[in-house]
Amino acid sequence: MMAVEEEQGSDAWRQPLSRPPIEVTEHTTEDELAAEMAERLNALLQDHNGLEPTAEGWRQLALELALKYVPAFKIETPVDRTGPSGLGGRPVGMGNHILQSRMKAEMRQGKSQAAAARTINKESGGAIAVKTAQNALSRESQPPDFMRLRRYKRKAARAIKAAADKLSQQ
Repeated sequence: MMAVEEEQGSDAWRQPLSRPPIEVTEHTTEDELAAEMAERLNALLQDHNGLEPTAEGWRQLALELALKYVPAFKIETPVDRTGPSGLGGRPVGMGNHILQSRMKAEMRQGKSQAAAARTINKESGGAIAVKTAQNALSRESQPPDFMRLRRYKRKAARAIKAAADKLSQQ
C-alpha cells in the first residue's frame, strides 16, 4: 500500500493488478506474502469504483465479482448476441458512431457530405473508403453493445444488492 497511499490522485494503484502471479517458495514468509496481497487487495477495491476496505466495501466487491464471474449470476438480456433470446449478428462497436461523428464535424465546418467523406478518406490513409464515409450518415445507427447492456447490468447490480440486503436482515 506504500505507493498507493502516496499517489492517491494518480493511477498508481492500478500497477499491482498487472503484476504476474505471486511466487511462493519455502523461503517466502507469511508477512511478505501478506504485504503483497494487501497491496493487491487494495488495488482490487480501488478498481471497483474506489471501494473502501470496510465490511460494506468487501460485501460490494463480493457482489460485483459474483455478477461478473459466477455462472449462476450471469444475466441474459434482449441485447445479447448469443443465447436463446439473443439478437445474433455481428457485435456493434464504436466504429460507426465515431465515423458518423467525424462526418458531422466535417459538415459543420461547411463541407458537403461528399467533401467530408473525401477528407475522412484522406485522413485515414484510405482505410475508410469514401463510399463508407458517405453512407455512415444514411444508415440507422445502433448504439454499441456495451452501451445497450449498461441498463440491464445496472438493474442486475441493484437486484443483487437488494437480495443481499434482504438476506442480511433474516
